[in-house]
Amino acid sequence: MRRERLSTRPSPDARHDFLMELRGEPLPGVRLTLRLVPDLLVPDPASVLAYLAEFAGFGEGLEALAVAVLDDVNNELVPRWVEVAVESDAPLPHRVVIEDRQPSWDNPRLMERLPPP
Repeated sequence: MRRERLSTRPSPDARHDFLMELRGEPLPGVRLTLRLVPDLLVPDPASVLAYLAEFAGFGEGLEALAVAVLDDVNNELVPRWVEVAVESDAPLPHRVVIEDRQPSWDNPRLMERLPPP
């Protein structure tokens, strides 16, 4: 299973909110940006690269890709907040952004500082 490729390590300090951003190409010509505010676990960047390689041949569209990554990250990491952006320029510019957060989490000051993906 592709989720098994996502390895984690303990957050250096779960008392504080911090933003992580990882980027990769799960498919040729498809760019993926994963932004998250970890809770107890942070992803190992090398494992995210191996995880994204599992999508080779994924032909269900950008929307399905974004939902699959969101579901996997939520299940393996349980972040406070997560955003998945997937985009491609061919055959025409197409971008999908999906996000989720833990029900009780909110940090408006951090969210205001987020640069556009």
